[in-house]
Amino acid sequence: MLILVIDAGNTRIKWGLHDGAAWRTQGQAAQADVASLCAALADLPRPTRIVVSHVAAAPLYDALAQALAQFNLPLQRVYACARQCGVENGYADPPKLGADRWAALIAAQHLAGGTQLVVKAGTALTVDALHAGRFLGGLIVPGYHLLGNALQPVTALPNTSDGRFSIWPDNIRDALESGRLRALAGAVAAQHAQLAQHAGTSVGILLSGGDAARLAPHLPQPLRQVDNLVLEGLRIIALETTP
Repeated sequence: MLILVIDAGNTRIKWGLHDGAAWRTQGQAAQADVASLCAALADLPRPTRIVVSHVAAAPLYDALAQALAQFNLPLQRVYACARQCGVENGYADPPKLGADRWAALIAAQHLAGGTQLVVKAGTALTVDALHAGRFLGGLIVPGYHLLGNALQPVTALPNTSDGRFSIWPDNIRDALESGRLRALAGAVAAQHAQLAQHAGTSVGILLSGGDAARLAPHLPQPLRQVDNLVLEGLRIIALETTP
Protein backbone atom coordinates (compact mmCIF):
# COMPACT_ATOMS: atom_id res chain seq x y z
CA MET A 1 0.00 0.00 0.00
CA LEU A 2 1.25 3.43 -0.95
CA ILE A 3 -0.91 6.37 0.13
CA LEU A 4 -0.24 9.80 -1.36
CA VAL A 5 -1.68 12.54 0.85
CA ILE A 6 -1.78 16.18 -0.22
CA ASP A 7 -2.50 19.31 1.82
CA ALA A 8 -3.29 22.16 -0.58
CA GLY A 9 -3.24 25.25 1.62
CA ASN A 10 -3.53 28.97 1.09
CA THR A 11 0.13 29.54 0.20
CA ARG A 12 1.81 26.12 -0.05
CA ILE A 13 1.06 22.58 -1.20
CA LYS A 14 2.49 19.81 0.98
CA TRP A 15 2.52 16.13 0.19
CA GLY A 16 3.67 12.86 1.66
CA LEU A 17 3.89 9.24 0.52
CA HIS A 18 3.18 6.65 3.22
CA ASP A 19 3.54 2.88 2.88
CA GLY A 20 1.25 2.00 5.79
CA ALA A 21 4.14 1.78 8.24
CA ALA A 22 6.27 4.87 7.65
CA TRP A 23 6.65 7.95 5.49
CA ARG A 24 8.61 7.25 2.32
CA THR A 25 8.96 10.94 1.48
CA GLN A 26 7.45 14.34 2.14
CA GLY A 27 7.75 17.60 0.24
CA GLN A 28 6.22 20.97 -0.45
CA ALA A 29 5.99 23.67 -3.10
CA ALA A 30 4.64 27.18 -3.35
CA GLN A 31 0.99 27.20 -4.33
CA ALA A 32 1.77 29.04 -7.57
CA ASP A 33 4.64 26.71 -8.52
CA VAL A 34 2.64 23.94 -10.15
CA ALA A 35 5.63 23.03 -12.34
CA SER A 36 7.71 22.06 -9.29
CA LEU A 37 4.78 20.09 -7.94
CA CYS A 38 4.39 18.18 -11.20
CA ALA A 39 8.11 17.42 -11.31
CA ALA A 40 8.13 16.16 -7.72
CA LEU A 41 5.07 13.97 -8.26
CA ALA A 42 6.55 12.51 -11.44
CA ASP A 43 9.48 11.16 -9.40
CA LEU A 44 7.23 9.29 -6.95
CA PRO A 45 6.33 5.60 -7.16
CA ARG A 46 2.76 5.04 -8.27
CA PRO A 47 0.47 5.26 -5.23
CA THR A 48 -2.52 3.03 -4.60
CA ARG A 49 -4.58 5.83 -2.99
CA ILE A 50 -4.60 9.61 -3.27
CA VAL A 51 -6.20 11.65 -0.46
CA VAL A 52 -6.46 15.44 -0.72
CA SER A 53 -7.28 18.31 1.62
CA HIS A 54 -7.93 21.47 -0.36
CA VAL A 55 -8.82 24.85 1.16
CA ALA A 56 -7.48 27.17 -1.56
CA ALA A 57 -9.26 28.64 -4.58
CA ALA A 58 -10.98 26.31 -7.06
CA PRO A 59 -8.51 26.88 -9.96
CA LEU A 60 -5.72 25.40 -7.84
CA TYR A 61 -7.69 22.20 -7.34
CA ASP A 62 -8.12 21.90 -11.10
CA ALA A 63 -4.36 22.32 -11.60
CA LEU A 64 -3.69 19.80 -8.86
CA ALA A 65 -6.07 17.27 -10.40
CA GLN A 66 -4.32 17.71 -13.73
CA ALA A 67 -0.92 17.11 -12.11
CA LEU A 68 -2.22 13.95 -10.44
CA ALA A 69 -3.86 12.61 -13.60
CA GLN A 70 -0.60 10.80 -14.43
CA PHE A 71 -1.46 8.21 -11.77
CA ASN A 72 -4.88 7.43 -13.28
CA LEU A 73 -6.48 7.18 -9.83
CA PRO A 74 -9.56 8.82 -8.34
CA LEU A 75 -8.86 11.65 -5.89
CA GLN A 76 -10.40 11.13 -2.46
CA ARG A 77 -11.10 14.68 -1.36
CA VAL A 78 -11.55 15.09 2.38
CA TYR A 79 -14.39 17.12 3.85
CA ALA A 80 -15.22 17.64 7.49
CA CYS A 81 -18.23 15.68 8.73
CA ALA A 82 -20.11 15.12 11.97
CA ARG A 83 -17.87 12.27 13.17
CA GLN A 84 -14.82 10.50 11.77
CA CYS A 85 -11.82 8.54 13.03
CA GLY A 86 -12.78 8.96 16.68
CA VAL A 87 -13.45 12.72 16.55
CA GLU A 88 -16.85 14.38 16.96
CA ASN A 89 -17.24 17.70 15.15
CA GLY A 90 -18.79 20.39 17.34
CA TYR A 91 -19.15 22.98 14.56
CA ALA A 92 -22.70 24.32 14.16
CA ASP A 93 -22.52 23.19 10.52
CA PRO A 94 -19.87 20.41 10.53
CA PRO A 95 -19.06 20.39 6.77
CA LYS A 96 -18.18 24.11 6.97
CA LEU A 97 -15.07 23.33 9.02
CA GLY A 98 -11.97 23.46 6.82
CA ALA A 99 -10.66 20.07 5.74
CA ASP A 100 -7.16 20.96 6.94
CA ARG A 101 -8.37 21.79 10.45
CA TRP A 102 -10.44 18.61 10.50
CA ALA A 103 -7.46 16.48 9.48
CA ALA A 104 -5.26 18.17 12.11
CA LEU A 105 -7.85 17.45 14.82
CA ILE A 106 -8.00 13.79 13.81
CA ALA A 107 -4.21 13.60 13.94
CA ALA A 108 -4.21 15.21 17.39
CA GLN A 109 -6.74 12.71 18.71
CA HIS A 110 -4.64 9.79 17.50
CA LEU A 111 -1.25 11.22 18.48
CA ALA A 112 -2.15 12.59 21.90
CA GLY A 113 -5.83 12.27 22.81
CA GLY A 114 -7.11 13.77 26.05
CA THR A 115 -7.46 17.54 26.10
CA GLN A 116 -5.44 19.35 23.46
CA LEU A 117 -5.21 22.75 21.85
CA VAL A 118 -4.44 22.14 18.18
CA VAL A 119 -2.53 25.12 16.80
CA LYS A 120 -1.59 25.58 13.15
CA ALA A 121 0.66 28.56 12.50
CA GLY A 122 0.50 29.24 8.78
CA THR A 123 -1.06 31.90 6.56
CA ALA A 124 -3.70 32.00 9.27
CA LEU A 125 -3.30 30.95 12.88
CA THR A 126 -5.96 28.40 13.86
CA VAL A 127 -6.46 27.49 17.51
CA ASP A 128 -8.81 24.54 17.93
CA ALA A 129 -9.98 22.91 21.17
CA LEU A 130 -10.20 19.12 21.43
CA HIS A 131 -11.59 17.51 24.58
CA ALA A 132 -12.53 13.86 25.11
CA GLY A 133 -12.64 13.25 21.37
CA ARG A 134 -14.85 16.26 20.64
CA PHE A 135 -13.90 19.39 18.74
CA LEU A 136 -15.39 22.21 20.79
CA GLY A 137 -14.62 25.10 18.44
CA GLY A 138 -11.71 27.34 17.58
CA LEU A 139 -10.25 30.65 16.45
CA ILE A 140 -8.97 31.85 13.09
CA VAL A 141 -6.48 34.72 13.36
CA PRO A 142 -4.35 36.40 10.66
CA GLY A 143 -0.98 34.68 10.68
CA TYR A 144 2.50 36.02 11.37
CA HIS A 145 3.15 37.40 7.89
CA LEU A 146 -0.34 38.83 7.44
CA LEU A 147 -0.02 40.67 10.73
CA GLY A 148 3.33 42.02 9.61
CA ASN A 149 1.72 43.52 6.51
CA ALA A 150 -1.49 44.72 8.14
CA LEU A 151 -0.35 48.25 9.03
CA GLN A 152 1.28 49.07 5.70
CA PRO A 153 -1.78 50.42 3.86
CA VAL A 154 -2.77 52.88 6.60
CA THR A 155 0.48 53.93 8.30
CA ALA A 156 4.04 55.00 7.51
CA LEU A 157 5.49 52.14 9.56
CA PRO A 158 8.11 49.98 7.81
CA ASN A 159 7.24 46.55 6.49
CA THR A 160 10.04 44.56 8.05
CA SER A 161 10.69 41.20 9.64
CA ASP A 162 14.22 41.91 10.92
CA GLY A 163 13.10 42.98 14.38
CA ARG A 164 13.75 40.96 17.52
CA PHE A 165 11.36 40.01 20.26
CA SER A 166 11.67 42.09 23.41
CA ILE A 167 9.59 42.45 26.56
CA TRP A 168 10.02 46.23 26.32
CA PRO A 169 10.77 47.08 22.67
CA ASP A 170 12.71 50.34 22.31
CA ASN A 171 12.64 50.71 18.52
CA ILE A 172 10.07 50.37 15.74
CA ARG A 173 11.36 47.12 14.28
CA ASP A 174 11.41 45.33 17.62
CA ALA A 175 8.02 46.82 18.50
CA LEU A 176 6.47 45.41 15.33
CA GLU A 177 8.05 41.98 15.77
CA SER A 178 7.20 41.76 19.45
CA GLY A 179 3.68 43.01 18.84
CA ARG A 180 2.73 40.37 16.33
CA LEU A 181 4.30 37.55 18.33
CA ARG A 182 2.49 38.74 21.46
CA ALA A 183 -0.79 38.97 19.54
CA LEU A 184 -0.52 35.42 18.21
CA ALA A 185 0.73 33.95 21.47
CA GLY A 186 -1.95 35.82 23.38
CA ALA A 187 -4.71 34.22 21.30
CA VAL A 188 -3.28 30.78 22.04
CA ALA A 189 -2.76 31.51 25.75
CA ALA A 190 -6.33 32.78 26.16
CA GLN A 191 -7.82 29.67 24.56
CA HIS A 192 -5.44 27.47 26.57
CA ALA A 193 -6.71 29.00 29.82
CA GLN A 194 -10.34 28.74 28.73
CA LEU A 195 -9.96 25.09 27.75
CA ALA A 196 -8.24 24.21 31.03
CA GLN A 197 -11.10 25.85 32.94
CA HIS A 198 -13.74 24.10 30.82
CA ALA A 199 -12.14 20.66 31.01
CA GLY A 200 -10.91 20.88 34.60
CA THR A 201 -7.63 19.27 33.59
CA SER A 202 -4.23 20.08 32.14
CA VAL A 203 -4.13 21.03 28.47
CA GLY A 204 -1.45 20.06 25.98
CA ILE A 205 -0.63 22.03 22.85
CA LEU A 206 0.06 20.40 19.50
CA LEU A 207 1.74 22.93 17.23
CA SER A 208 2.31 22.69 13.49
CA GLY A 209 2.73 24.97 10.49
CA GLY A 210 5.37 27.05 8.76
CA ASP A 211 5.72 29.54 11.63
CA ALA A 212 5.56 26.95 14.41
CA ALA A 213 9.23 27.28 15.41
CA ARG A 214 8.94 31.07 15.53
CA LEU A 215 5.89 30.94 17.79
CA ALA A 216 6.78 27.99 20.04
CA PRO A 217 8.99 29.86 22.57
CA HIS A 218 6.11 32.20 23.41
CA LEU A 219 3.42 29.57 24.07
CA PRO A 220 2.28 27.79 27.24
CA GLN A 221 3.60 24.35 28.12
CA PRO A 222 3.36 21.41 27.73
CA LEU A 223 3.84 21.82 24.00
CA ARG A 224 4.64 19.31 21.30
CA GLN A 225 5.68 20.45 17.85
CA VAL A 226 4.56 18.11 15.06
CA ASP A 227 5.68 18.52 11.47
CA ASN A 228 2.85 18.37 8.93
CA LEU A 229 0.01 17.59 11.32
CA VAL A 230 -2.47 17.80 8.44
CA LEU A 231 -0.63 15.12 6.47
CA GLU A 232 -0.73 12.88 9.54
CA GLY A 233 -4.47 13.36 9.76
CA LEU A 234 -4.98 12.64 6.07
CA ARG A 235 -2.97 9.44 6.47
CA ILE A 236 -5.22 8.34 9.34
CA ILE A 237 -8.35 9.17 7.35
CA ALA A 238 -7.03 7.16 4.40
CA LEU A 239 -6.31 4.12 6.56
CA GLU A 240 -9.72 4.19 8.25
CA THR A 241 -11.92 4.88 5.22
CA THR A 242 -12.57 3.30 1.85
CA PRO A 243 -12.28 5.32 -1.36
